[in-house]
Parts: sequence; structure tokens; C-alpha cells
Amino acid sequence: MAATMLDQSLGSDRLSQEIFSILESKFLFGAPPELAHFSSPGRVRVLSIDGGADGGALAAAALVRLETRLQELSGDPDARVSDFFDLAAGSGAGGFLAAALFARRMPAAAARDVVAKHRKLLLSGGRGGGGGLFGRRRNEAAAFRKVLGDLTVRDAAKPLLIPCYDMATAAPFVFSRADAVEADAFDFPLWQVCAAACGVGPAEVASLDGRTRLRAGAGGAAAAVANPTAVAVTHVLHNKREFPFAAGAADLVVLSLGGSAAAVSPPRRSSSTLLRIAGACQADMVDQAVSMAFGESRASNYIRIQGNGIAPGGSDTAEAALTERGVESVMFRGKKLMPQTNGERLDGVAEQLLREHHRRLESKTPVVLVKPSATPRTSSSSASTLITVSTNSSDDSP
Repeated sequence: MAATMLDQSLGSDRLSQEIFSILESKFLFGAPPELAHFSSPGRVRVLSIDGGADGGALAAAALVRLETRLQELSGDPDARVSDFFDLAAGSGAGGFLAAALFARRMPAAAARDVVAKHRKLLLSGGRGGGGGLFGRRRNEAAAFRKVLGDLTVRDAAKPLLIPCYDMATAAPFVFSRADAVEADAFDFPLWQVCAAACGVGPAEVASLDGRTRLRAGAGGAAAAVANPTAVAVTHVLHNKREFPFAAGAADLVVLSLGGSAAAVSPPRRSSSTLLRIAGACQADMVDQAVSMAFGESRASNYIRIQGNGIAPGGSDTAEAALTERGVESVMFRGKKLMPQTNGERLDGVAEQLLREHHRRLESKTPVVLVKPSATPRTSSSSASTLITVSTNSSDDSP
């Protein structure tokens, strides 16, 4: 009797996984079922960075660990994280990290120091009219602009996605390099993009030609797009101009960096606390969906790094979280502890990235065809995802 019930339970789980795999392939990725899978010349390497209720501290520490390991394995002390990924997506503080790494080619340690310096302002965000990575708007220009200068989205060396929430249309808006190289109407100053992604405002953000405007949400409105992994994967699978051989999850290797679990529950109750909890819930939902979509290949093709219960308190705490055992989303069962620590999993990712790097050096077929940031055209990229344009007749810049 017990054996029969166990067999039925296992059969039900297998059936449920098959059903959800079909649903994910049709509705999350929007790609039709594969009829015949061809041999890909390589896998597209995707980096996704959550905003995180810890102000990006854990993600920054993970990037430092990853970059250090890549330098050791490659023997190149000047190697950067951006050299080993094809696309970066970041929300909130993760958007700043992605922009700093892929547009400025900033060392991961330097980006971590900037985030750590302004972390208290992030954790106090949501009070009054302020909020976001660098708190009040008077600090925004001094901090974001000091790091990113006059760079625009088009200046990113590789595909870059930074989602935010547009209060004017009550919908997500994705800043995309693929669109920026097509038209000035989709190219924005990077420091303003990061401010919008972090919820500094509300403030109107205008494109270079003033034709596209959006009103970034204040405080924790960015919780609506806390985890950009699904945005990144969908963009790759639909953008055949830059990723012609990406047909499914098997053609990707995704590193998704989350935040601290304990950072969403500080002792004081406030609206900002609720927003951080909402953001953590959204991030977990995306993690579950993407994990199911990758199916059996998630062990090697989808790696999620997140805390399992550390308390907020600075980069030292975040670095200590890398010694904790990692957690993995299990369909219908929440999360389970893994035998490897977060640091060990990052070391494994570094080895994967280096193998892919060497494979491409020996291959004559390019895996990625990055659009050059030359003379723009007048139409936006059809490969963009979740983009909602908010127009305004005013010509005033923010």
C-alpha cells in the first residue's frame, strides 16, 4: 500500500513537472517547443543581479569572489567579470553593479566598496520622499554621476538590461542596450537609469532626444522587478540578432545573484519593510519559475546564489554568507539546503565560464553578435522585453 502511494506520488510529481515545463516554455520564455535541437557552438553566459533587501551587499561580495577566482584560473590579474559574460541584467542596486562592471569595466572590489559606502542610505530608503541606493536626490547626482559620468546605456560594452517601474504607466520599463543602439529615443544617461532602477525620486527620466520619458517610482517601487533573471533569459531567447544560436535553456548558463534572507525582516515595522518583503517574494517567485523552466539542466545551467539567513551589517557579513550552504528552489517544496557552500558554487561557475571562454577561442563560429554602438537607426529593437514607453510633451530634462 505504501509503495503504491509512493509510486503515485512520484508519478504525479513527474507529470506536474512536465506540465509546468510546457507552460514555462510557452509563457515565460515565449518560445515554441523545440522539434529538433541542433548542436550549439557554445552557451550564452548570463549574469543577473537582484536589487536585494541588503542593498546589493551579498551580490557585490559574490562578484568579488568570482572575479578573484577567474583571475586565478586564467592567470590574468587584469581579468574582469564582464570579460566572461555575454549579458548582464540588474535591478535596484544590482542595476548599478551591472552598469559599473559592463559600462565602466570597474573591478568588482571597487564596485563593492561604492555599494558598501552608501549602504546605510539604501537601508533607510522609503522614508519620506527619498529612497534608493543613495537615498535622497541631492546625494544621487554626487554618487551615481561620480561613478558613471556621462556614459549612456549605448556605451555598455555588452548587452545590458536594467528594469525599473514607471509610475506614469504603472508598468515595468526595461532600459536595454539593444534598443539604445537602435535609436536615441531609447538611450538614457546611465546615472539616471541607475537612479530610476533604485527608486530614487520620483523623478522624470528622459532619453537623449527627449522623446521617451518615464517617472521612476520612489522608495520600494522597484520591488515589482526585484529579480531580473526572467527578463534576461526572455531577452536572450527572443533576440536572434545578437544571440542567434540560443534556442532554449540548454544553450544558456545563468548566474543569478540574490540577497540576504534576513535583511527583509528588520526589527522596526514600516512601509519600507513591507516593500522589501514584497521584493523578496517576487524574487523567489521568479527563481522558482526559472528553476522549473531549466528542469534537469538547472544543476549546471542555472546557478542561484542567495543568503539563507544572514543578518544585515556590511560587507563582512555578506562575505561570511559565502561560507554558508547554498539553497536551491525545489518545485512544490520551497527551498532545500545544498551540500556546497555559496563560495564553492561560485568557484564552480568560474570554472564553467573559463571552459566556455577557451572553447570560443578555438571555435570559428561566434556565439554572440553584439550590436555595434555606431550610428543609430530610427526604430527600436524588436528583441526588447517588457518595455513600456511613457511619452510626455514637456521638453524639460530631469
